[in-house]
Amino acid sequence: MPDVRWGTEIEASGYAGHPGVQYSPRPTTFADLFAESQRWADRTFLVHGERRVSFAAFSDAVNAGVGELRDAGARPGDRIMLYAYNSPQWVIALWSAWLGGAVPVLANRWWKQTDVDHAIELLEPRLILTDTPLGGVRVTTRDIGSFAAAQYPTDAGSYEIDDPDATSAILFTSGSSGLPKAVELSRRAVIANQHNILAVTKRLPHQLNPDAPQTVSLASTPMFHVGGLSNLLSNHLTGGRVVIPEGRFDAGQILGLIEREGVHNWGGVPTMAIRVLEHPEFDSFDLSTLRSFPLGGAAVPTALLDRMRIRLPQLASRGLGNTWGMTEAGGFLTAATGRDLEKYPGTVGRPYPVVELAIDRPDAEGVGEVLARSPTVMNGYVGIDDGTVDDEGWLHTGDLGHLTDGYLFIDGRAKDIVIRGGENIGCGQVEAALSSHPAVVEVAAIGLPHPDLGEELAAVVVHRPRDLAPTEDELRAHVSDMLAHFAIPTRWHISTTALPTLPGEKVDKKSLAELFR
Repeated sequence: MPDVRWGTEIEASGYAGHPGVQYSPRPTTFADLFAESQRWADRTFLVHGERRVSFAAFSDAVNAGVGELRDAGARPGDRIMLYAYNSPQWVIALWSAWLGGAVPVLANRWWKQTDVDHAIELLEPRLILTDTPLGGVRVTTRDIGSFAAAQYPTDAGSYEIDDPDATSAILFTSGSSGLPKAVELSRRAVIANQHNILAVTKRLPHQLNPDAPQTVSLASTPMFHVGGLSNLLSNHLTGGRVVIPEGRFDAGQILGLIEREGVHNWGGVPTMAIRVLEHPEFDSFDLSTLRSFPLGGAAVPTALLDRMRIRLPQLASRGLGNTWGMTEAGGFLTAATGRDLEKYPGTVGRPYPVVELAIDRPDAEGVGEVLARSPTVMNGYVGIDDGTVDDEGWLHTGDLGHLTDGYLFIDGRAKDIVIRGGENIGCGQVEAALSSHPAVVEVAAIGLPHPDLGEELAAVVVHRPRDLAPTEDELRAHVSDMLAHFAIPTRWHISTTALPTLPGEKVDKKSLAELFR
């Protein structure tokens, strides 16, 4: 019998005290979501090295975890910090906190001690579950590896707070400078993001064929990032198998796991895709099972998509996609299919059904800051009220963009702008133009101080080792028909050295400036 809790109708239904739209009907608790997974009891849910965890074993472990948290004194509303790399125990701890009514704090495992201390002082967690010793903290810590390892005698049940707008998870923004901001997501936000994804892909629980082959996904994005969390929950609801790499991102390991586990879906940021495509042993792996490779987290150059279509031809017609979202949005705001990308090159797609978009103060070409309103949007930052979400529920994303035929195009970050002699230059546009050169693998555009112009534009270009290094004159000529004269870089660094990255494989532009000092 169809599960009527997962509707596809959209209704005008305010939330959190402002206007908006929502699905009708819709699930409202994590217990609702957890119940959906019980049908997959006999399937393998998590794979990590040699360890394989079935859905049934996972459910038992979560039950034990809820009991352990209760025995440890955790009560509804308490914060439980997870400071660990991706692992089955991390997933068990997440769901144990949710069903126990606690708020999981998804700390970034790549943090230094200063960031950990800041998060603890800001959030005052009841307990920290971690895979590394933490010295000098005045909070009880436990080894996450042994969490929920013992059998629990009774069904611990669910202790969720009866308020869909209550904070249900805290994630953190990442960046190259400054202390991370703590983003509060409501239970409504987490569930609505999943509802969006499953509705658009026609994978709502009542639409699934239980006898269809299991989908296998590779989870290389950290689960403490909103994209990794979203992928994890989608597979939990749809009975998918999640393959978790060991350690930090390694292109060779990724290729091996796709072949060994028969991975169907793998998504990541563009830098990850570039590293895999350029791996010297790429052609020696059987990647024929891969059928979906959505990209997100950063601008996706058209040249990269073209390269993926050539090197992974089975993805050319339907397998490629692009998404746009952010931690503050609670997940994804838009999505583009392969057909969308062919018809509208460079788009990040159309908004999800319950996402409203607006362009704030557009210029003569229609470019302005992108605003978004959705039940997935954050409650706010802990301890900061800076107007990022205004009184009408609009999230001021900080991204510059424009709309064409309902499709969104991101033209750069409001802060990723170089102002050269009074002219604004979007770094994303410069990077896209240079990436189209056939010898270029990666590129980053950055601003450097200039005594007369205020700033000048510099480009760090990575070319393939097997190709001759393109000259500065050659690169200038290549982009001369794509960029205004003031948007062509005046400083260059051309090499075969891969761009440095921040945790999560986004380019570390701050460190690149040191190349020109």
